[in-house]
Parts: sequence; C-alpha cells; structure tokens
Amino acid sequence: MGTGSEFGGPPAAPASGDAGQSFLSNLLENPMDSAGAQKLNEGAQQFKTLAENGSFSINEEGFRAYEKVCDKFLDGYTDMRMELTYLAQRAKMGSSDYSRQIADFNVKVAAGDEQSLIPNFELLKTGFEQVKEALAIARKNYNATEDSHQQSLAKLHGEH
Repeated sequence: MGTGSEFGGPPAAPASGDAGQSFLSNLLENPMDSAGAQKLNEGAQQFKTLAENGSFSINEEGFRAYEKVCDKFLDGYTDMRMELTYLAQRAKMGSSDYSRQIADFNVKVAAGDEQSLIPNFELLKTGFEQVKEALAIARKNYNATEDSHQQSLAKLHGEH
C-alpha cells in the first residue's frame, strides 16, 4: 500500500489554507506540451472553485504580482495566435513528395489534432483567464476577511 510519498505517487494534499498557494507555485510548471496545457487548465478550474468556495484569499500585492503574469500571457495572446494561424496554413515548399510531406507535417503540428499547438494554446488562454477570475474572487475574499477583522477589532476597542 502506497503512501503517496514514493516516486510517481500522488502529491500530498496541501495544508489547509495553502491550496491556492500550491496551485500558484506550480502555475507554469510545463505548459508547453499538451499535458502541461491540460494540467494548467484543470488547475485553473480547481483554483477558481477554491476561491469561489472561500478556501483561498490573496492580498492586493499578491494579486497584482500574479495578475501581471496572467496579463503578460493574455496581452501577447492575439499576436501569438495570429502567428500560429500562419503555421496552420500549408507552406509552399516545393513540388517534391518530401516537401509536401514536410508542409503537411507542419500543418499537423500547428493545428492537426487536439495535441497540436493551436488547441493547446487556446487551452492555455482559457486557463489564464480562469486564474485571473480566481484571483479577483480571492482578492475579494481577502478584503471581506480584512473588513470583518477590522469591524471585530473596532467593536472590541469600542467596548473598553
């Protein structure tokens, strides 16, 4: 019976209150392949659920730092997507069988199936959008907690 600590076992569950931080620390572990893009997208969905359930909060400074990472990707998305669109078009590489095979292979790598660049790039975009949504919710959670603490302290201070 495994404990999850051996090589290849499932990771240990994060300590209570650390779930959001656990996701954020692995945000860009390896998003450049299909499995990495899928992992980021699934993690972003879980991250958003954590924030929606009040299980994760983030202060303004942390929010801005992570938002900057997301914005960097999302701001460059349109230009990168246009360039990927060009890769999905069959290049005119000559009339030999070999040049046609290379051109077809390049199209397949760019947009041939769910494992190709464009679908995974779209998955990354969706993941980063979800992370931004989760961060906004987590910041709201933090502010609500801070407001509640300030009100409690004000009541305590006012009673004496």
